[in-house]
Amino acid sequence: MTPAPTAAISGPDRFQKLWRRCLIDGANDDSAKIHRLLVDAYREPQRHYHSLAHIEQCIGMFDACKSLATNPDALELAVWFHDVIFEPDQADNERRSADLYLQLSDGVQADELRGLVERLIMATLHDGNSLQDPDTVYMVDIDLSSFGLSWEEFLRDSENLRRESASLSDAEYFRRKKEFQNCLLDKERFYLSDFFAERLENQARSNLSRYFEFVDQQL
Repeated sequence: MTPAPTAAISGPDRFQKLWRRCLIDGANDDSAKIHRLLVDAYREPQRHYHSLAHIEQCIGMFDACKSLATNPDALELAVWFHDVIFEPDQADNERRSADLYLQLSDGVQADELRGLVERLIMATLHDGNSLQDPDTVYMVDIDLSSFGLSWEEFLRDSENLRRESASLSDAEYFRRKKEFQNCLLDKERFYLSDFFAERLENQARSNLSRYFEFVDQQL
């Protein structure tokens, strides 16, 4: 499954239209400023995987499944914001990303929508919580969709993730990665939704099995 072309996918027009659709009557439109904040955040120097390219890839995957979403606007907002705060090896990035969205949307978007977007962002902790909303399965799978790319793309992403944790030794880093990835593999299905399981499940499992062999060789 190939994401949509990314030439303009993270450009201001798309985001501003999304943000404006979600405004309550009479709310100020700060969509241009918010888009710039997002793009600047995803271009921060500490990012190698959690970058604008990751968001573009996620938006492409969202476009592929959005017709199945219960609330596609909420899902797309969550995609845009889910990694906006990123400090390497910190456990509160998702919480802080959700908090930034809540701050920026306060008083200009409906509270019901804001609560949903917050829960969708928090689902990307991949801890099995915050899964009460129907679109959570798509949010989680979109965030993990890079596992199901070609081996070459998967290995590139893995190397970029390693660069983001330069403070950790190889032994500690790969121990953590294998622990997380084994948790995913131990599930009956890697992907929660039928849509992504049918398209990416086999490739994701193949990539991870091959990656474990690669890691063992590195260590």
